[in-house]
Amino acid sequence: MLALPELTFTGKKWQDVRTARNRAARAGVTAEWTAYARAPLAITDQVRAISEEWVADKGLPEMGFTLGGLDELADPEVRCLLAVDADRTVHAVTSWLPVHRDGVVAGWTLDFMRRRETGFGGVTEFLIAAAAQRFQDEGAEFLSLSGAPLARLDRGEQPDAVQRLLDVLGRALEPVYGFRSLLAFKAKFQPEYRPLYLCYPDPAALPGIGLAIARAYLPDLTARQSARLLAHLR
Repeated sequence: MLALPELTFTGKKWQDVRTARNRAARAGVTAEWTAYARAPLAITDQVRAISEEWVADKGLPEMGFTLGGLDELADPEVRCLLAVDADRTVHAVTSWLPVHRDGVVAGWTLDFMRRRETGFGGVTEFLIAAAAQRFQDEGAEFLSLSGAPLARLDRGEQPDAVQRLLDVLGRALEPVYGFRSLLAFKAKFQPEYRPLYLCYPDPAALPGIGLAIARAYLPDLTARQSARLLAHLR
């Protein structure tokens, strides 16, 4: 999570973000807000193609549950931010979900994040920085970068049996979904880390919980994709 009122992009720790913003300026790429459901077909077709390119490269279906996809982009409350050049080529897209407190939007959460394979390096950093600046100007309290499934910050604590199992699963799936790479990417924004917890009544419930979470993340997993997934786990 990034606290927006005091956020600045100054200092050595923000060098990567400043570099991304400078590269975008040199490339003539600007950050453009849009509502996906009302965006021109020329834009939505590009966003769909970028997403399909990403999914095809994995060889496994796009994950759901805590991760947004194209369906969520069409929600009227979701705000989309595009990186677009002078030729109207979309280089990357991010989407942002409102976080409400007492019926008022207090902050925004990163949901959908995709970049064109041929897009310039740092384009996603550029979009997140642009979103943070916009939300800051609007008076939002915070920006959340969301979680990174099956990845965690090493706090030097001794993991329990469940966490060790999740760590093994995360390492096995890293080449496919890049959970740890995603966590490292988000670290560029110097966020405040807040752990996510799973509460359960008894350890005997864990297998059923694990199966339910797997089905939630990958509800459309085919038999062929299941075999590919198991191969990675081995």
